[in-house]
Amino acid sequence: MRIFTDIAVRQRSAVAVLVLAIVIMGVYSYAVLPRESQPDIKVPLITVVVPLPEAAPEDVENNITVPLERQLKNLKGLDELSSVSSEGVSITTCKFLPSVTVEEALQKVREKYNIAKTEFPADAEDETISELSFSEFPIITISLYGADLSVLQPLAEKMKDELEQVPGVLGVDLAGNLEPQIEIEINPEKLASFRLPVNQLIQTLSGENVDISAGGVDTGNVKPSVRLPGAFKTAEDVNSIVVYHVEGRPIYLRDVATARRTYKEPTSYARESGKPAVSLSVRKRAGENIILITEIIKRGIAEAKAQRFPVEINYTISGDQSDQIKAMVSDLENNVLSGLVLVLLCVFFAMGLRNAMFVSFAIPLSMLMTFVIVKMMGMTLNMMVLFSLVLANGMLVDNAIVVIENIYRHLNMGKPRVTAVLDGTSEVAWPITTSTLTTLAAFGPMLFWPGIIGDFMSYLPLTVIIVLTCSLFVALVVNPVMAVLFMKRTAHGEGGLASYFTRTGTVLVGAYEVTLRRLLAWPKTTVIGGLVLLVLSFMMLGALGKGVEFFPEVEPRVANVTITGPDGMSLETSDKLAREIEKRLPKSEDIESIQTSVGTGGGNFFEASGDQSHRATVTLHFKKDSERKGSPTQYLEQLRTLVADIPGAEIEVKKQDIGPPTGAKVNIEVSTENQADLVDAARKVRAIVAEVPDVVDLRDDHRAGKPEFKLTVDRQKAALMGMNTQWIGNFVKMLINGRRIGGYDEGTEERDIVVRLPAALRNDPTVLESILISDLMGNPVPLSTVARFDYVGGAGSLRRKESRRIITVSSGVTAGTDENVVRAEVLKRLEQARAGGVFPAGTQFRFTGESEDQAEAATFLMQAFVVALLLIGMILVAQFNSALQTTIVMTSVIMSFIGVNLSLILHSQKFGIIMTGIGVVSLAGVVVNNAIVLIDFINIKIAEGMDVKEACVQAGKTRMRPVLLTAVTTMLGLLPMVLGISFDFFTFSWIFGGDSVAWWKPMATAVSWGLAVATFLTTLYVPTLYLMTYRVSLLFQRLFARFVQGEETPVVQQVAAAEVNGKELEDAYRAASEVPQR
Repeated sequence: MRIFTDIAVRQRSAVAVLVLAIVIMGVYSYAVLPRESQPDIKVPLITVVVPLPEAAPEDVENNITVPLERQLKNLKGLDELSSVSSEGVSITTCKFLPSVTVEEALQKVREKYNIAKTEFPADAEDETISELSFSEFPIITISLYGADLSVLQPLAEKMKDELEQVPGVLGVDLAGNLEPQIEIEINPEKLASFRLPVNQLIQTLSGENVDISAGGVDTGNVKPSVRLPGAFKTAEDVNSIVVYHVEGRPIYLRDVATARRTYKEPTSYARESGKPAVSLSVRKRAGENIILITEIIKRGIAEAKAQRFPVEINYTISGDQSDQIKAMVSDLENNVLSGLVLVLLCVFFAMGLRNAMFVSFAIPLSMLMTFVIVKMMGMTLNMMVLFSLVLANGMLVDNAIVVIENIYRHLNMGKPRVTAVLDGTSEVAWPITTSTLTTLAAFGPMLFWPGIIGDFMSYLPLTVIIVLTCSLFVALVVNPVMAVLFMKRTAHGEGGLASYFTRTGTVLVGAYEVTLRRLLAWPKTTVIGGLVLLVLSFMMLGALGKGVEFFPEVEPRVANVTITGPDGMSLETSDKLAREIEKRLPKSEDIESIQTSVGTGGGNFFEASGDQSHRATVTLHFKKDSERKGSPTQYLEQLRTLVADIPGAEIEVKKQDIGPPTGAKVNIEVSTENQADLVDAARKVRAIVAEVPDVVDLRDDHRAGKPEFKLTVDRQKAALMGMNTQWIGNFVKMLINGRRIGGYDEGTEERDIVVRLPAALRNDPTVLESILISDLMGNPVPLSTVARFDYVGGAGSLRRKESRRIITVSSGVTAGTDENVVRAEVLKRLEQARAGGVFPAGTQFRFTGESEDQAEAATFLMQAFVVALLLIGMILVAQFNSALQTTIVMTSVIMSFIGVNLSLILHSQKFGIIMTGIGVVSLAGVVVNNAIVLIDFINIKIAEGMDVKEACVQAGKTRMRPVLLTAVTTMLGLLPMVLGISFDFFTFSWIFGGDSVAWWKPMATAVSWGLAVATFLTTLYVPTLYLMTYRVSLLFQRLFARFVQGEETPVVQQVAAAEVNGKELEDAYRAASEVPQR
């Protein structure tokens, strides 16, 4: 490793230029890196949405879903196949294995879709095949209110067009808007009086609503074009069309129908704080800068309000992710800077100002190098990347501390500056390289975390690996050059805390030496004592622990009250329920804004298509943590009790969590062998879950089918008149749903022209039966002649998984409750019910959702921990060439669990599968570093001929300062996150708490406490264990030499001459010495 330092020291000018380039490129990269709240991850999760307008769920399942599933289920790499067949739409979801890329998955699904679509009905509309991308969810919502919807509508559409022109905007979705159209309402009685079939009327209108270009006429000098502008412009144009003749008299459209400009039936409502509104939800393209886009949008909407909006119209902005990102970035930036200041102060007191500057320079330079690499890799600056920098903040100086401290020691030995730098760096180059590699080995396995959660969390190990590698480069290349240029020789220990240690700190060092010598006198007792502490910590955690959690529970910024009624529930009924919830909302100063949307998917990505009239969502936006007076979680618990008795729909009160999406706390998929038993089985499962304590928001995804009029065609009569079921069905569909005969231009938008029955008539089956339809010859025939209407019940949305129908029963749990305990109780009661024969034969239930995600994450992290230990072990064996010394170092990892357990007890935290789990895996690579430095120094002293016991003492005394410094700086880097207190360096004020800080705190506390305890034990436990194992190993060598080799080696002679400590060890040596040689 010395070659790198030699080259750097010789080419000092080149290194200085390199550092300047890194600073410039790093600052630039940080400035232009796109900011996002969460990583932009793409997962191999493909959805196929196929509309089949106005079709019942069973028809959708049979005609679309089943044929598509037949083709998709055998795809290579497919992990899970599920589908939802709702009224008018089929949504099929393909979840692929992590080894399949998104591009491959899209191609495979599209190929199979092209085969399956040959079996689809002719009226199936164009499909939408897309991957799940979290970056394409709305980044900001603008609500216009203050006037009638007819006034808001054109304004919203103009704003939509303008917003879609903003660079980086993918699209804008409108909600609560009214869409104009010309509606031609036919009069069945007048049509019958003229014997005019509707088919002929539609054909006539379609032929009139055209613009035709007929070429050009060559007049010699010019060639004007010939154009027939026949397209309708207004409703009056339509009313004046001649549609029929009776005895030579023209029949105008106004004689048999009425054309008027109206609005389409609303598919959604929106309100802002109870006032009618039109909302615009803006989606960005992947990888674009949210902060830049939202700033342009907010500036543009403010200018439009000042210049173009009528006085009475106002707007509000909600769901602004840029605010959350700014707050998150600010929190984490201030934590980084606060940690940097604490680290700088610590190093200053320990090593003096000049050396502290050398060491602390590693932090900003390593981070700037990281920003350059992150920018080159196409990553964004998100919460995962930023916390990775916080986590690594204190680690960055570890290598620099060891290098600078050793150079400083060699310089004060009287060596020339260049020699001191080269000797000091080369002496510790391999230990710090090994310690860095062990840390990277701990984080490395987490790069292969599968699934959505893995893609989300993998940004953490990737960033840590990058920044720690950069810190090693700084320690071996940049720090030596700085030392050659600026380090000065001083009296030993002069400056800072080092001087204090030299003059007055002998008591502390002496106390450590006395303690260590006593422990070395009784190594076996010391080792057993450490193991007892480890066992006691686990026993205390079992008695005083708060349980297990998947992700940390934090106070939300956003919460949703979701209303889900039965399929077919009208938009007006859903709106009434939403208004009732608005009335029951408790007053609170902590709420920033309230938005209501009716007729949307309620935030469910997989059900955002099709008829959503039975859904509504009331969204609550809370103020920032620093501005809140109360707890949003407690507010939501209060709200849950206030809305629990609202009948007619399932109401869920759910906060919007930080982090990757997970399923419900309790999520049970129910299936049966006989499809007819499925609903009954699901109801019984739901009834059992309802009796379990601490269960809230209980619901299932079975929807009773909405009533329907069943039209039964008399096939024989229809055939005699030259008609079939499809002919009649399309005709009835036209009467009820409307038939588009073209469009007309209104400003920049094209509007529809639709023929249909008036609302009062199309909702009356008796009128429908008397309607005249045309046979194949154009003769009018009453619909009642060939068909009849029956009022029957229909099927609701049908869900399938692996080609089998399922119903999912799900719920949440009360705040602060261990969801694992609730799930265990649910499972126990379900098994008891199964044993008692409560469920229909063949009933199966499977826990999915968060429990499945949690089990998968726990399994992976356990595997990652084992792999990390193996990799660390291989690195240590390569350095020490000793399996025994490697085992000694690895004991630090085991002992770090004492600190982790204490952190959970003292901070009253649950063991987080994700956060604490990652902390434990991270510790495996961090805590071994101090043991590596100690054992390496012990080996050096023994090689110089020092007694093993004295070598252990001298190693502890000499390496105590760098060991403590590296540990303390790492802990200080995390201290602002642990305490939830940091200093805002932009406003010069203290910050308490923070939305992102609460989420990361469990990991920070686990790493800090684990490292603190492991460091304390390392300075005492590792030397003791080294002494014991060293002498035992020599004892076995002596026995081996006597019984096998028949001679003593120099090593055995050293053992014989060594001072023996500990009664058991003395007895062992005495027994060994009495064995006769052969």
